[in-house]
Amino acid sequence: MFRGFYAAGTALDAAAQAQDVTAENLAHMSTTGYRQRGVTFETFDRVLGRAVAPCGDYVGTRLDRVYHDFSPGANQPTGAPLDVAIADGNTFFSVDGPDGRLLTRNGNFQLNAQRQIVTQGGYPVQGIGGPIVLPPGAGNIQIAGDGTVSADTVPVGRLRLVRVADTKQLTAVGPTLYQIGDGAGAFAAEGRVVQGFREGANVNPAEAMVRMIIGSRYYEAAQRVLRTMAESVQLNTKPT
Repeated sequence: MFRGFYAAGTALDAAAQAQDVTAENLAHMSTTGYRQRGVTFETFDRVLGRAVAPCGDYVGTRLDRVYHDFSPGANQPTGAPLDVAIADGNTFFSVDGPDGRLLTRNGNFQLNAQRQIVTQGGYPVQGIGGPIVLPPGAGNIQIAGDGTVSADTVPVGRLRLVRVADTKQLTAVGPTLYQIGDGAGAFAAEGRVVQGFREGANVNPAEAMVRMIIGSRYYEAAQRVLRTMAESVQLNTKPT
């Protein structure tokens, strides 16, 4: 009976965690460069089986990992000169984060007070030779397909693009920023970019809503199981 309580309780928790991830995906479906997230779960007997010899009937489940789907999103035309989309998969812009280099597919850039090209969060976008700075008074900004940035036809830098061999080794530090893990196999790469476009989130709203409905049903099923077992315990413990 108590094993059943634990199994249903962990199922309830798992359903809630899955709902949280789906809700986050839906909340960021309009965020430039966002990559949808998913969850995997594993049963306790599988966890213990990796550590000790089988020793009983273990029940329950727990969160295994939260993963990111790095399939590309659709490019959306904006015409803005500092909007840039990457045409290649598993390739990222490199930015200077507060604690080191970060990667992003969010090419919705802007200029700061020093006329550096920065992210919406204010992090400098890395060029091949350092931050890219536009000269005062520059009115015509062009970004070529290879990432070369020109101001009034004069080249001022080139976007540093990074390709990642194993995207599973990237850790999210925000909706669209990623920290590079030791085994990611990140390296500077030649890539193709498109000026005047933003890459949209790769969230499919219809699929996300279906997952939300299924998750709600899982949650409700686990609740009913817990309620039924609780009522059974109460009936069996009533004094005769």
